[in-house]
Amino acid sequence: MNKEQKKIIKRVNQAYSKLYVLNNIKWISFRDKLFNMNKQDEKKHRNSFDNWASNHKDACNISDCARLFVVHNIAESLLNKSEYTIKDLLGIRLSCLYSQSIVENYREIIETAWKDEDINYLSNLDYISLVNFELYKESELKKVA
Repeated sequence: MNKEQKKIIKRVNQAYSKLYVLNNIKWISFRDKLFNMNKQDEKKHRNSFDNWASNHKDACNISDCARLFVVHNIAESLLNKSEYTIKDLLGIRLSCLYSQSIVENYREIIETAWKDEDINYLSNLDYISLVNFELYKESELKKVA
C-alpha cells in the first residue's frame, strides 16, 4: 500500500467511524449491516477471478474496500437523493439501495455526524484507487486530458 492509498483509507475510516450513529437508532445496526453487505460483495468479486490477487498485488484488504463503499454510497446518496429506483434492483448491488434508504430515513443524523466531512470528496472515492493505484492514476490523467 502506498502513501496516497493510506491517506484515502485514513479519510474513509474517519468518515466511517462517524457513522457509528447509525448503529444506535433501532434494533438494527445500519452501519454494520451495510459494511457486512459490502464485505460480502467484495469477497464474491475477488473470488470470481482466478488470478485477482496476482493482478492486484498492492490492493488494500477487503474490509478497507468495504468501508470505502459504505462511505462512498452514503455520500453519493446524500448528493443524489433519488439516484436509484426499484427498477435498478436487478442491475446494482443491493448495498447501493440500502445506502439510499438509510439516507432517506436518517439524512439529518448523517449530515450532523458528517458536518466536518467533504461530502463531494467522499462521493467521488474510487474503488480502483485501493486495488490498483497505477491504473487509478492513469484514469485520473485521462480525465484531465
